[in-house]
Parts: sequence; C-alpha cells; structure tokens
Amino acid sequence: MLIAVNAGNSHVLLGGYEEDAQVFAASIATEPKQTGDDYACKLRQVFDLYGVPSGRIHGAVLSSVVPGMVSVLEDALRLLGVTDVIEVSSGVKTGLNIRSEQPRQVGSDRVAAAVAARAKGKLPCVVVCLGTATTFTVLDAAGALVGSAITAGVRLSVEALREQAAQLPSVALEAKNESVLARNTVDAMRVGAVYGAAAMVDGMVNRFAEALGQTTHVVVTGDSAPLVLPYLHARCEYDKNLLLDGLHQIWKRNRS
Repeated sequence: MLIAVNAGNSHVLLGGYEEDAQVFAASIATEPKQTGDDYACKLRQVFDLYGVPSGRIHGAVLSSVVPGMVSVLEDALRLLGVTDVIEVSSGVKTGLNIRSEQPRQVGSDRVAAAVAARAKGKLPCVVVCLGTATTFTVLDAAGALVGSAITAGVRLSVEALREQAAQLPSVALEAKNESVLARNTVDAMRVGAVYGAAAMVDGMVNRFAEALGQTTHVVVTGDSAPLVLPYLHARCEYDKNLLLDGLHQIWKRNRS
C-alpha cells in the first residue's frame, strides 16, 4: 500500500492506495511543534482505525506547505517501518509544465492538485482549493499551469474580521441554505463569508476564462468547499480527494 500525505496549515491529509484504488482517506490536525514520535503514534492510530498494518505499507509520498513538517512526517513514517518516501519538491517528476517566473515557489499541494486535475482531461481548467487559504490554479488547453491567485480562506477571513473589529462576535460557520438578506450580526457575518467567497470564485472563474479566451472546467476541493459549494453559480466538479490523488499519480510517475 502507498500512503499519500499532505501537511496543510490546518490539517494533515492521509490517503491509502492499492493499485489505482483509494482504500481510505483521513485527516488529523497539523501541529508543527510535535515530534516524529508524536506523529508516529498518530499515524499508527489512523492505520489501526482503517485496518492497515504498518508492514503492509511499501512507500509514501509527501507534500507540505508548513516548514519542517516533511522531516517530521518522514521521521514518523520511518519509525513505522516505511523507508521509501518521496517528497514533492524540485527534481521530482510531475509531468506538469509550470509556466511561472518562479516555478519552485508554486506550492507542492497546488502542484499535486493540478496533476490530478489535468489527468481528468477536462481542459482548460481552474482548480479552486478552499482551505486555510483560497487558491486558484489555472491550466490551459494543453494542461500547462499558466496562472495562479491566492487569498485568505473563508474561515481565516472571518477570524481576521472578528479580531480587528472589536464589536463583532465569534461565528460558527456551517453549511446551511440561508437568504443573502441577513437580519442579525451573526448571520450577516456568515452570509458575508460564504456568499462573498462564492461570489469571488464565480468572478475569478469568469476572469480566468476571459484571459484564456475559453470556457474553463472548474474543480473545487478543500476543507471549506462544502460551505461554499451551495452558493456557487459557476458549474463545477467537487473532488474531495483531488490533492491526494495527485500525490498518488506523482508517486507512480517516479516509481513506475
């Protein structure tokens, strides 16, 4: 079994793959101060939960946007007997043509998601990841990564608003079908967050299409996607495991 791991700012995503099938997907909290021993215990608990003995795992592929997390996770995997580990970084084969002034600065998570989106064959494409940050990754008709945009994520925006505006309360974001015409402060903050994020996605998708001169396929992923999806006007495909699937494909390209 292959283990695909992505360490994001909020969560570490885990996926187990045998052949081309995903066997399980899981998520644990990102805690940069914890050690390889700490994460080895957590990973073993996840593997036990899904009935995967450590001895069944032949390799792992890692990506991270959190400094230091790759080495911690590598240590954890080695403690569990997994020694064949690929880190998605410069020098790793992805098959992705990145047309950027600084290709090495494109996050490994976005690279993995773009690899998976390109494999779907629906091009040109905009990959929208609604996580701690909201990121847009644009693939042209040939599958090359030709543009990006990054802004604060839905939850981060609400937290920043509450911290900077003294009279605004804490708000629990939840997926609920509500009117855009909020009638109290809490609902107004929630409506502003989810409708605002949806309007931004709709608007950015239209602008990318104009820039490319073509209608684009849209793939949405990320922890906050279920909050925003009900309010989108843009036709899109939701793929919860897009990033993990991309990591799996990168593994196959480097170990086939």
